[in-house]
Amino acid sequence: MRILWVKGGQLLPLDTGGKIRTYNILKELAQRHEVTLLSYYGGPRDAAYDDALRAEFPLAEPLANCWPLSLPGLGVKYARWLPTSMPFAVGKFTARAVRERIVAGCAAGRFDVALCDFLLATANFSESLPVPTVLFQHNVESALWARQAEHERSTLKRPIYRLEAHRMAAYEAAAVRRFDHVIAVSEHDRALMSRWVDSARISVTPTGVDLAQFRAGAPDPGTAEPLVVFVGSMD
Repeated sequence: MRILWVKGGQLLPLDTGGKIRTYNILKELAQRHEVTLLSYYGGPRDAAYDDALRAEFPLAEPLANCWPLSLPGLGVKYARWLPTSMPFAVGKFTARAVRERIVAGCAAGRFDVALCDFLLATANFSESLPVPTVLFQHNVESALWARQAEHERSTLKRPIYRLEAHRMAAYEAAAVRRFDHVIAVSEHDRALMSRWVDSARISVTPTGVDLAQFRAGAPDPGTAEPLVVFVGSMD
């Protein structure tokens, strides 16, 4: 199968849970399928990143300058997005060049399926692509924004998070319905998204552990109770 995998932001280095999940699933798919990774990111071209990405995925198509990196540039982009109903987290990762590449590649018959990695890249996918589309969800984004808005202490950030949470709730429901199939990370997330789309259109691909790299260690006699360590992005 010829797969187009579209991801906003640089995949490398593998410094977040989302990147690690995407990377390992991509590596497994690439062993049996022809995978084209369209990795688009902000700021000028990063030649070292582009080379490292192609070393991992020879068919990768990195694309730079998709959004500004500076705070003033992002501030201007956010101001432009305020009158719209789209969450800025999605608007930031939306680029005309990416949308044009997806449309052109699918129209030319290069791919059998187009996969959107995470909700934030969904606005780059038109509703009338000639191939099946899949939305690869790492979590239910609207639930995270609602939690952020509820617990934010800053009086400056709180109204922004509330606005974004409101917009995200409406946007995510509509975006999930636009794709032919959705991949969730857990049965819990599948249940949440089943409010918006038939659960038969949602598959669960849980995150695993590379047992060749991570092995169970010998019990620590100094620890009376089982010890659980969580390593992840807590921002």
